[in-house]
Amino acid sequence: MKTFLAVAGLALGVAFACGSAEANLLTNGSFEAPDASGGDVSNGPAAPWVGFGDPNVRFTTATESFDGDQSLKTFGPFGFIGDGAGGLQSAPATPGTVYVGEIYALQQSADALQGGNFGVYKLEFLDAGGGFVGGSPILGFNVFESNPFNAMSPLDEWTLLGVGGLAPAGTASVQAVIVQVQLGDATGGIVGGAIFWDAATVIAIPEPSSFALAACGLAGVVARRRRA
Repeated sequence: MKTFLAVAGLALGVAFACGSAEANLLTNGSFEAPDASGGDVSNGPAAPWVGFGDPNVRFTTATESFDGDQSLKTFGPFGFIGDGAGGLQSAPATPGTVYVGEIYALQQSADALQGGNFGVYKLEFLDAGGGFVGGSPILGFNVFESNPFNAMSPLDEWTLLGVGGLAPAGTASVQAVIVQVQLGDATGGIVGGAIFWDAATVIAIPEPSSFALAACGLAGVVARRRRA
């Protein structure tokens, strides 16, 4: 049974405003490749995703899934405070178009996030040279982030993270970024916890409106699905 909790007072019609019927611009968004039925596969996620950070703390796994049979699992990199690991994938984008990203995240009570460790789903707008539009990352202009998934997030439930942004002038591509960040605890110590990620999407909304933009993730739209 699925139970959804919508926040920020958004109406049921938000799903339609967000263009949920639009095609997903990402490939392998449910991390069904490579086959992990025989055990976790390190160095995830697989192409066309590009993994970053320690390959030994990001896996394709069949132990949890929201959509299909597999998901991506990330840990804190355990290297130094502020380090991150995850994956990214880009797709062609058009200036003046709103792009909306969604992904499901889960933490198990047996290996919950500790301290300040967290994960986010981001959209980044890049120019023709592959750099940030405008030359540097600016939150709210060429970089948009979901609400953080952290130690305060639900345990043993898939949580939907949403993010959306308007592609500025000079945009050639939109890049989806999944990242888990290691912030440690209040004493500066390295602490643990893992995040499972699944059903990553990015869709385009050709005719943006202020309502659609707000509804589609700038306020960090979050819903959650209870595990069956």
